[in-house]
Amino acid sequence: MTKRRISVIKSLAITFSLMLVVSINAQEADSLLNLPNLLFPKFTKGIVKLKDGKMYTAMLNYETVEQAMVFLQKKLTLRLENPELVDTIYLYNKVFIPFEKGFYEVVLKAPITFFIQHKSYVESLGTPVGYGAMSQTTSSSYVRQVFGSNGAIGLRIPPDFKVVDDSDYWVRWINGMEKFSSKAQFLRIFSDKEKALKQFIAKNDIDFKNNLDLINLFTYVNELYK
Repeated sequence: MTKRRISVIKSLAITFSLMLVVSINAQEADSLLNLPNLLFPKFTKGIVKLKDGKMYTAMLNYETVEQAMVFLQKKLTLRLENPELVDTIYLYNKVFIPFEKGFYEVVLKAPITFFIQHKSYVESLGTPVGYGAMSQTTSSSYVRQVFGSNGAIGLRIPPDFKVVDDSDYWVRWINGMEKFSSKAQFLRIFSDKEKALKQFIAKNDIDFKNNLDLINLFTYVNELYK
């Protein structure tokens, strides 16, 4: 193991040790409730398992605009650095694993595994352009304002912005990771079982925006390929 890797792991261990002494007053905690850019309604204790087997607890949430796992440390909200050292995060009775961009939720772990990539973008509510119309544009400057150079995050959304969900679904199978967001895209992934899947989808009225329906569907997919 290189000196640099040892240093990074030690730094991460110190960070998580500090997380155990979170100090945030009631007023500050209330200001972090039900924020539209956070996946969960409030920060809660989660478990972070590193690839070397070490485990730490921290007050965690997931910021969907930057797709960053964030934690409370004293009076600051900070993003989790070095996600490549993380094996698994357990939070709100859900399981997350790191990918190239952010952490994906493992919705159904099976030979054909189903993931959700929780993500969103921020859109300006717009400025008047005449005749009562509004101009709505995505604002990259918002992200720069929220995520400062020192790593500290101000999670509250300014009143002139809105958060728009842009999550993706992923399948991990023999061909690696494949993305889908519609019935047609899903059926293309499993084209050799298209007839059976169409019948199942119709019979069970599967809604591709409903996670429980998709869990039901992927349970059936795994049965088909046994």
